Amino acid sequence: MSDIDQFEEHKFKAGQSGNPSGKPKGICGGRVKALGALDRITGKEENIRLIEAALEEALQKKPLWFFMNIVMPLLPKETKGVLEGGDRVIEWRSLVSTVGGTGGQAEGGG
Repeated sequence: MSDIDQFEEHKFKAGQSGNPSGKPKGICGGRVKALGALDRITGKEENIRLIEAALEEALQKKPLWFFMNIVMPLLPKETKGVLEGGDRVIEWRSLVSTVGGTGGQAEGGG
């Protein structure tokens, strides 16, 4: 049997599970349970108020830190958008690249 035949024999078939005796549906792992607990805790009204107050304080004290550490991780990595403010237009394309820029600055940046 050739290498190509062996490869074809072991290749996944469309519509067939690669792990037929894997974890049954509906069984939650530890990560899912932990996220559920976190959701229940942060969903309580008194905790929402605490979180809002802490976020407000962090934003007031360190706005750049707040943006880099709180806001940016929540944004999609790849997106496009245009913000207009006064006489400036900011085009946001990605968290991982700049518009036509080199050395970490966007084109025309100072």
